[in-house]
Amino acid sequence: MTVQGVSEYLRAMEDEGLIQVVDGEYRPTFEGIRVLHERFRDLRDFVDRASKGLSIIEVTAAVAGNKIDRGDTVGLFMEGGDLVAYVSRESPSRGRAIGGADRGEDLGVAQLEGIVALKPGRISLLRVPSAANGGSRRVDIERARRALRRVNAEVFAILDAPARTVAAKLRIRPDIRFGAIAGAIEASERGLGVALILPEDRVAAAVAAIEDANLRLTGAIPYETIPLG
Repeated sequence: MTVQGVSEYLRAMEDEGLIQVVDGEYRPTFEGIRVLHERFRDLRDFVDRASKGLSIIEVTAAVAGNKIDRGDTVGLFMEGGDLVAYVSRESPSRGRAIGGADRGEDLGVAQLEGIVALKPGRISLLRVPSAANGGSRRVDIERARRALRRVNAEVFAILDAPARTVAAKLRIRPDIRFGAIAGAIEASERGLGVALILPEDRVAAAVAAIEDANLRLTGAIPYETIPLG
């Protein structure tokens, strides 16, 4: 704020009886103190309400990327969908190991600071005609293979019977068979590219779920729809 802006605020508060000049200094009046306490209560109530919607993690589980001793300061990274801790590696997110672990073992990390650097992976919605419209029989398998090569997914998910049949024809063993939409979103949030094979009549629900997830994410999940039939 500029000096002029401060002066204007002070004049306004003096006109409202919130402050007064005493011995050449601005001091709060009784009314000013009352208003201040009231505002602080409002602020405290707001923070209490807002914090209930936050997931504040005191201790998180991670995989040791190298040998870690209890009390070591570690940097946290998302690798292949797993949270990995390393000693002597700088990261925007750091913490302190609450126990020792050899490489590949799990450990707890506390005193967390910062946020893990992470970019959501793309979700490719591979659309199969619904059962009412012919299902997997209407899919061009060669076209589907080309689509899969283009999306370069790390995780495969299927939703409903037509998708399962298409996956079998493509010789894909799906990573996610149940709760496919939620699982695809979680995998994307962990930085993995996802190919979700699903019937046409379930695409709208999947898109709506992705958009809902994007409302709470700082980095939006990118997605695309690709017809296979």
